[in-house]
Amino acid sequence: MRPVRLPDTHLPQTREATWMCRQCAAPWPCETAASYLTPGQCGCGSPTWWETRGPRRWHPGPRCHTAAEAVAARAAEASKGRPPHYPPSHYYPDKPRRVRRQQPSYRHTPAGPGDIRPGTWTWVRPGGLHPGWGDIHHLAMITRPGLPKCEVWLWLDGTVHDVPAGHLLIEGLRGRP
Repeated sequence: MRPVRLPDTHLPQTREATWMCRQCAAPWPCETAASYLTPGQCGCGSPTWWETRGPRRWHPGPRCHTAAEAVAARAAEASKGRPPHYPPSHYYPDKPRRVRRQQPSYRHTPAGPGDIRPGTWTWVRPGGLHPGWGDIHHLAMITRPGLPKCEVWLWLDGTVHDVPAGHLLIEGLRGRP
């Protein structure tokens, strides 16, 4: 039974201008190698050889493409007939638009526990913001206290949100961390 791929012993030696078979010492492709190869022609006019049942290709002539061009050509060939790949942002709904405000010009340090006024720094627990903001704590400044929701200004990007008062962590903060 004939092997599926070209035996490595019949690969070309490419040191000289004329490629020679490693085992036969004949010009490559030798008779054994030719039975595993499909001849072709490059756009530059050089003959090419493709392995009939494998991924290997040989271009015996002068190099006509840079390595980057060869990778781009292979990628284009591999993606023929497939729909384009979109990043995950195309599959999920957009975050709701938020009012963007300037950072308040004042810094407030609370006098003690229970002193909640505009300018008090706090942490917003996961679940207090839209799910698109993730399940992490966010640093925020209270701009309008109230019940059942407080308006906070996010330090991360300067957007304003209405957050349920139960999702704010006030204890342990003294000024901006």
